[in-house]
Amino acid sequence: METKKKENITHADLFFSFFVLGLTSFGGPIAHIGYFRNVFVKQKKWLDEKTYIDFVSLCNFLPGPSSSQVGISIGYHFKGISGSILAWLGFTFPSAIILMIFGYTILNLDNSISHGALQGLKAIVVIIVLQAILGMGKNLLKDYFGYIIVSITTAILILFPSSLNQFLCLVFSGFLGLIIYKNEKQSEIKKNLKFKIKLFSLSSLFLFFSLLFLLPFLSETLDSHILNLASSFFRIGSLVFGGGHVVLPLLQEEFVSSGMIEKDIFLAGYGAAQAIPGPLFTFSSYLGIFFKSEFSVLLISLLCLFFIFLPSFLLVIGILPIWQELKEMDIIIRAFKGVNASVIGLLVAAFYDPIILSSLRGLEDIMLITIAFVVLFFTKVPQWLAVFILSISGWGISSFWS
Repeated sequence: METKKKENITHADLFFSFFVLGLTSFGGPIAHIGYFRNVFVKQKKWLDEKTYIDFVSLCNFLPGPSSSQVGISIGYHFKGISGSILAWLGFTFPSAIILMIFGYTILNLDNSISHGALQGLKAIVVIIVLQAILGMGKNLLKDYFGYIIVSITTAILILFPSSLNQFLCLVFSGFLGLIIYKNEKQSEIKKNLKFKIKLFSLSSLFLFFSLLFLLPFLSETLDSHILNLASSFFRIGSLVFGGGHVVLPLLQEEFVSSGMIEKDIFLAGYGAAQAIPGPLFTFSSYLGIFFKSEFSVLLISLLCLFFIFLPSFLLVIGILPIWQELKEMDIIIRAFKGVNASVIGLLVAAFYDPIILSSLRGLEDIMLITIAFVVLFFTKVPQWLAVFILSISGWGISSFWS
């Protein structure tokens, strides 16, 4: 397939293409990757199939929001750092702005937001996360070892919930994967690997690890609220394996369990994030509206958005040049079999708390969850429309009950 030459693609072309995708890409990261392929491989013919698949493979390997990372990779491929930034801005800001407005409305005009509509948003989250657990389990759990890792992770995080334990479960599961699957031949182990790493790529990886360890130290030492938020969102953006839904338990443990965000507000925003196009990580901009600070809510919201995506930029730029070698290493494949199973355990634990414990409080909640189950499992209604249906249903049931 003949592709368009790199030099013929302008910065404006990149930004506008991703901006349109940011306005129209409903359905979550898997759907986003389909949208990207349709636009850049089939319609515009900017990329050939193999190059695009390489980008997708890399972003499934890295922690972070896979669809956003594919976009960053495409932008970097054509225009370097400036291209990756424009691709991210175009794809991210439509949903971020919508969620910021939604959060600001709840914060300042609380009486205008129907309690029933918020109940509907919480109910849809129950079924959306259930779908994610079932789908990921079907695709990633191929033997009983995987189910054992899921069970252990779930039990630990329900009994001893903490962000540290989430991280330790992921690391420990990676080591278990190395041991359990050592006799399985995943691929030919490449010998004499010769990585040609550009200085800039090396610098981005160094900055990633430096921030991961320095930000917690600086926030603790300087007792800075801003640095504490930056550290939290950067760490969460660095630890999300398995898709955008996995950000839910990490954010919940960090901000709901600590009392910084109310459970109902948290789940309502997460439900609203399902109804709009673009990446689920823009949920961070919604949360930023509710953090108390001497700075404006807009600044805090943008700071949260920036730091949750920053790890993705640094990792893509650092690893993209050596991905062809890394993806064929046996040790990487084995470790990630364990990590992927642990990720499902994280979701199961979050499904229990806060989702089930916060969303099952009475007959209204049971009715709304049942409606959500029927709509998402037995109809072909797109997910964004299902969210609106549940919001209206919640409003209607609440009005009838009162």
